[in-house]
Amino acid sequence: MKGKLTINQCRAILICSGILILACTFFFLFQRNSDTIQAMENETRQYKNQVNYLSSLQMQVNEMQKTTPALQTEMDAYMKKFSNQMPQIKAISYIDQMMVKTGVKITSIKPGKEQRFLEAGKFISVNSEGVSPDAEAQPVTGGAVNPVEANPQQQVTVDEMIGKAASYEIEMNGSMKQIMKALDWVSGNDDHMSVTSSSFSFDASTGKLSGSVTVSFYAMNGNGRPYEEPNISGITIGTDNIFGTFND
Repeated sequence: MKGKLTINQCRAILICSGILILACTFFFLFQRNSDTIQAMENETRQYKNQVNYLSSLQMQVNEMQKTTPALQTEMDAYMKKFSNQMPQIKAISYIDQMMVKTGVKITSIKPGKEQRFLEAGKFISVNSEGVSPDAEAQPVTGGAVNPVEANPQQQVTVDEMIGKAASYEIEMNGSMKQIMKALDWVSGNDDHMSVTSSSFSFDASTGKLSGSVTVSFYAMNGNGRPYEEPNISGITIGTDNIFGTFND
């Protein structure tokens, strides 16, 4: 009958329609979902990497937690080796002990200004004399006194402690053995102190060395160590005595 489609034509149309539907499904549904799946896989991979990273950090934290108490004990013991304060009279008593123990003759002492080398858990840069070159550029706000400085014997955390250093220029003379013994006495002292500079010349007429050393004395305000008042009953400061002169 004219105008009617044959069976084969209907089949061809159905096949083409099916193919068209499949193509549309692929491009408009499957392809779009495929892109979404790929994006989700990439995102999942990133999350897995983050989880692995955080897991490794957690393992490190667990290991640090095991060693933290021992490290804290070691840190506390180290901080306790500092005197909680180092006034001039105590520094002078140490210098007198050095003279008595080693046999050197002290002729002059010139004390330096006490300055900070540790504050808020951070070290402040120091110069060749062991003190901060810019300490005076860091005044206390409003002139207020830091409570740790007001009571240096109290126990506070390391972040609250204030480390201070004061350098003393000491003129002395003695034999090579006595001078070396004096330098060793400073470096081996239980309280923290160090020789930051030295200059000596040899006197052929006496066979001795004469010159000066700069010794830095350190203190840690807030380390909880009780202050020990030095015994200065046998020390005389002035002219014609064991120290010769004292320059303030």
